[in-house]
Amino acid sequence: MSSSPLKSTFPVKQIDASISCCCWLTLCPLTCATVPYRTTLVLDEEEVTKTDVTICGQSESKRPYGELGSVAKSNFFCCVAVTSSFGDISPGCGCNPETVDEIVEELKARQRGRGDTAQIQRTEQINQRLNEMDHKLSLIMNHLNIPQSQEMTDRM
Repeated sequence: MSSSPLKSTFPVKQIDASISCCCWLTLCPLTCATVPYRTTLVLDEEEVTKTDVTICGQSESKRPYGELGSVAKSNFFCCVAVTSSFGDISPGCGCNPETVDEIVEELKARQRGRGDTAQIQRTEQINQRLNEMDHKLSLIMNHLNIPQSQEMTDRM
């Protein structure tokens, strides 16, 4: 009786968290064009990938959900951002609370889904498979007339 591996219930999702064009053009001279004009988050089963595109190139950063740390919505006057180990992400130059709320909800749900509860379930499945393998090994040893150690006899 083999158990199936724990399946994620989260589909792969891509979220555009880019800064607005007007905001980028305003910040570009002040930051020597280091502010990304396009930011994309790809949320898959195990990790989130953040891709930033600047006029100098593209950078990609991946983090497992368990390593994101605290994910929160932060406010500064009327601007909103997502705060995590990726740093602050301000879609639409901080003027897009719907996207910020979506990102925070998705990341928190995936953190919970890949967190303690999921880890406990995976550990229980691994223990069950180890017990099955131990039983099969005992049957093979008995069939080949190989003496079992006292420790193996105690487990049965």
